[in-house]
Amino acid sequence: MNHQEILLKLLEVTENSKDSFQFLKLFRSLEPEKFAVIHASSETLTESAEAFLYNLKLLQKLQLFPVVVLEKDGVSYANLFYRSPSSKISLESIKDSLEEGQELPGSRNLPAKWFRNPSQAFESVLSSLKEKKIPVFVTDQGGSEIYPYLSNLCKELRTKKLILLTARSGLHNSEDKKISILDFESTETLQKEDEVLFKECKRIFEYTGDPNLQIAITSAPGLLKELFTIKGSGTLLRKKNKIEFHTDFQNIDPTRLNGLIEDSFGRGLKQGFWNKEFSGIVLESEYKGCALLQNTPWGTFLSKFAVNEIARGEGVGRDIWDEMLKKAPVLFWRARAENTISKWYAKECSGLQKEGIWIYFWIGLQEKEIPSVCDFLRNLPEDLESKQRNDS
Repeated sequence: MNHQEILLKLLEVTENSKDSFQFLKLFRSLEPEKFAVIHASSETLTESAEAFLYNLKLLQKLQLFPVVVLEKDGVSYANLFYRSPSSKISLESIKDSLEEGQELPGSRNLPAKWFRNPSQAFESVLSSLKEKKIPVFVTDQGGSEIYPYLSNLCKELRTKKLILLTARSGLHNSEDKKISILDFESTETLQKEDEVLFKECKRIFEYTGDPNLQIAITSAPGLLKELFTIKGSGTLLRKKNKIEFHTDFQNIDPTRLNGLIEDSFGRGLKQGFWNKEFSGIVLESEYKGCALLQNTPWGTFLSKFAVNEIARGEGVGRDIWDEMLKKAPVLFWRARAENTISKWYAKECSGLQKEGIWIYFWIGLQEKEIPSVCDFLRNLPEDLESKQRNDS
């Protein structure tokens, strides 16, 4: 497949071109050995080996090389990885080679290098990357012993994302509802088997000492959706976002804040926007998202709600929104009807009114105040340049 065909295949799976290209750009900006570690349980291979292989092939063609970890009984699936039209490697020869600690050559099915319990994981990964092959580690560890192994591997490689492929494709709460995003600090009640997995993931996170490590739990068929879409396909575990509230803007970086808002909306702010008087800002500490607030006679006006595209999949928007409502229980704002976030706003608000290209939203307003608030929103000037910026 040529590059365009590969991208089209990716879009077929993810069904979202904008998200996919944003994440692809992010992943390619990382040092390749940090991209991801993927552990496929034996149960996953039994049920979804073909889907797993297909997704790995697409990642390799996209010049992304996750470190794949299989348990020793996963070697029985080696022929699936190495099958080619002209040849077939015997399972016995693969086992013998692995027992001897030799590296196995790749095949036309999936360019990969296999390693049995490498003593120097980082060097092994670099040797695979140099050949544009996916490193596959086969470990003798199994069951609960796999988690300390993954901890050490993630710490050595300074991995940014650990992906655990399971048959359940995510963690479920006590009502058996799959959870999309979960903080490592969470005390939510989970299904019994999921509670065990959550505790193991928390230990991995704590052991690596990297506050930016994320752990995703999904299925083999859902791997690409988990990686390349904001919504994901399983459960994302991450450290809770640090959300700050500022009434004094002196300690805020104006360039980063301006860039966050303009990138989020895809348009530039009009000159004079920052001359307005804002009562406060709810801000994620790494400038992944913010909510700009202004005081009015009827309550708080939400001037701008902006979240970095990639951060939308990390729950940043939800965290900012919840913190904002603590500071501003009476709130109103407007959004264009065609804006995709308007559907989400409609679920969050206590009332709304559609008028032309705009929708007016509010929370906690008294009924007698609604006409005045709508009049206020109706007469607001545009803050953003009408012409969309050329991001190229």
